[in-house]
Amino acid sequence: MEPKELSQEVAEKILDADFQNIVKKVAAGKPLTVAERARIESRAAGSAETLAYAKNLVELAAILGVTRRTLGNWQKMDGSPKALSNGMWPVADWREFVRIRGLKVGRTPAGSEEALKARKLLAEVEERELRIAVKKGEYVPLTKVREEWIGLVAQATSVLRAKFENELPPVLSGLDATGIQRECRKAIDEVLRCLHES
Repeated sequence: MEPKELSQEVAEKILDADFQNIVKKVAAGKPLTVAERARIESRAAGSAETLAYAKNLVELAAILGVTRRTLGNWQKMDGSPKALSNGMWPVADWREFVRIRGLKVGRTPAGSEEALKARKLLAEVEERELRIAVKKGEYVPLTKVREEWIGLVAQATSVLRAKFENELPPVLSGLDATGIQRECRKAIDEVLRCLHES
C-alpha cells in the first residue's frame, strides 16, 4: 500500500499542532531542541519555513528572505556563522546573527498574528533559559561581580603596599640592580601566590 500524499491543508494542520506542542513544552519550563528553537525563530521572523539547517546558501537565503547576493555580503562580516562540517548551514545561528546586527530580512506584514505569537514565545523561551542559567549559577549579578572585584583590588593593594613599602626597603639596601630586580620579582610572585590562594 502506497502512502497517501498529504494535502497542503492537512500538512499545515499537522505542523500547527506540532507547533502547539512546542508551546506546551515551553510552558512546562522544558528546554527546547535546536530544531524546535529554529521553528520558533522562523515563525517569529514571519516565515512558515521551519528548517533548523539549510542545505546550501540558496536555501538559507530563501529562509531568511534575502537574495543570495545579500547573504554573500553578510558572510564577509566578522562573526558571521559558518557552515557545519557536513556542509549544512545553521538557520538559528544566522537568525541570531541577523538580529544582533540589526540586518534587514524579508518579513511578513507587521500585523501577522502568527509572527507576533512566535516572537512572544521566543522571548518567553529566552527569559526562561536565562532564569534557569541564573539558578544553575552560570550567571551572577553585576553587583556581586563588582563587590568581588573591589575586594580583590583592595586585597592586592594592601599586600603590594606591605611588601614594597615595609618589607623590601631593608632587603634592597646595598644590593646592585640585578639583586634589586631579583628581590622585586620574588616579591611580585609572592603577592600573586597570595591572591591566587584567596
